[in-house]
Amino acid sequence: MSRTFGVVVTVFGCGWVLMGLEIVGGRMLSPDFGSGVWVWGSVISVFLAALGIGYFAGGLLSQRFPSCFCLAIIIIMAAISIMPVVLWHRAMSGWFASLELHERWGSLFAATALFFVPIMLLGIVSPYAVRLVTKDVESVGTKAGTLYAISTLGSFLGCLLTSFYFILWMGIRQILLFSVAALFLIAMFLLVTWYAGGIDKKEAVAHES
Repeated sequence: MSRTFGVVVTVFGCGWVLMGLEIVGGRMLSPDFGSGVWVWGSVISVFLAALGIGYFAGGLLSQRFPSCFCLAIIIIMAAISIMPVVLWHRAMSGWFASLELHERWGSLFAATALFFVPIMLLGIVSPYAVRLVTKDVESVGTKAGTLYAISTLGSFLGCLLTSFYFILWMGIRQILLFSVAALFLIAMFLLVTWYAGGIDKKEAVAHES
């Protein structure tokens, strides 16, 4: 199994989990803040802001530490950061609701507290993955476009299947636990495929330069 295949599966899986979290995010906040435009606007805004910071951080980190191991650690950190959401999302949402802020601000602060960190960490994945599979400047555009397309395909399926089926079959808590488990498996799969394929010395020098 090639290292590129492992990276492709990684960006696809992380894209799937990311959009699945966005769908359940609105459902988490709805008992306290309703399901109107303010709630969904808050969730989408927080996800976009976190992704933007994650993309920027991923570009910087991939230049300084172009390592498959580092990317796997980031994915594991994202999985761990979802655990507080699993355990305390009802209490956290209820606490923000108890502040008696306007719904738009209460939902925005609650969405930020719940999702900003895991989504920022998942945002690091795609630019980091581009760096890992790019061997020369001439191919960077093609690699970036392909990986972002694959990540978006994963997000599309994560959005569609979570909203149409998974929420009905499993519920919010089970989906969150599935997301945590999936990210751990993705990180392990990335490491296995990367190191099982061997590390070409010329590529390693190119990545470090």
